[in-house]
Amino acid sequence: MRQKNFLLSSRIAMLLLSLIFILNTSISAEAAPTTTKQSAAYIPSSAPVEVSTLYVDKKNGIPVELARPQFSIMANYNITGTLLNHNDSLTAADPTDFYFFSVSDPRMLIFKIQSANPNYRVDLYQIDWNANTAYPAGLGSTSGNDALAGIGSGDWAVQVTSTGSVGNAYTIQLNASAPGGANSLMDASATLQSVIWSYPNKDLYMNDSFIANTSNTADINPHLKWTRVFENSEGGNYQTRTHDIDDVRVSSITTRVNYSSNYASSNNAVLIVLNEGTLFTYSESKFQSSGGYALSFVDLNGRPTPRRFDFIDMAGDPDILVYDLNTNKVIDFVSNLNYYYAKGIEPFPSVTYYP
Repeated sequence: MRQKNFLLSSRIAMLLLSLIFILNTSISAEAAPTTTKQSAAYIPSSAPVEVSTLYVDKKNGIPVELARPQFSIMANYNITGTLLNHNDSLTAADPTDFYFFSVSDPRMLIFKIQSANPNYRVDLYQIDWNANTAYPAGLGSTSGNDALAGIGSGDWAVQVTSTGSVGNAYTIQLNASAPGGANSLMDASATLQSVIWSYPNKDLYMNDSFIANTSNTADINPHLKWTRVFENSEGGNYQTRTHDIDDVRVSSITTRVNYSSNYASSNNAVLIVLNEGTLFTYSESKFQSSGGYALSFVDLNGRPTPRRFDFIDMAGDPDILVYDLNTNKVIDFVSNLNYYYAKGIEPFPSVTYYP
């Protein structure tokens, strides 16, 4: 079995807190009209959420009493981009807020409101600006609950209202950045600004960024290869040390993080947990001018390489690649198999998860 450095093991485990993040709120929606198929679901702990089809009710539209907004107009807001995290309140003089947004192609949508007032809710509408009409999409939620669906290209809005009293503040959060066609929601940050979707072909997206594919197929993730080479030459003596990750198989990914280590840093990264079948190579070589040469492919746990991760590796601490979203490249390997972290040569990385 893999020999464990307890401190290192604990720190690696801390990196993965978001992987066991439980979306502890259920998704609810009002009963939809007969012409609308409700796209809502409950989120079970530590399980993906399936996404069903959304149908818009074209028979029961409500008038939108303004032209297409180019900027904020009183209690109506035009969302720039596909992310929203906004604070506001409902009052007797201003009992409803519309938030308008447009998408040029099919997207995955998730939204919610947070408020101390349990009467507050948020609902999705499709907007027809030619008719100044908002058509209910049959998807909504009460305070603290997530709602999700795939939506088509066009103009949309979410409306915040109250089924009872007003006067309380609320926070509305929305993410419509990922491409359409996903069949499962895998994870989401607390404010929904970082959301992971899974697709039928096993692609994983974090917002609009393709991260990895979880298929157990050769060379399915060629962009996730990583190599670190150390070379030192002094007085006729020569030493090398190489870590190499290839033919990457992925188990899961985290939401967006800020990652910092002596070796590599990124303010916009995700952590990728490797799966069985990933190819790992570790080698050390030494040459002395006085005579003598040594070459070893045995890793820190005493196992020969090149080899593919197997059930022994999976039973130990997770092996993690750090993927930089700014460059779309792997920048580090966090593992008991990384010589520099396992031996304490370099301080353990620090990771901050974005809300």
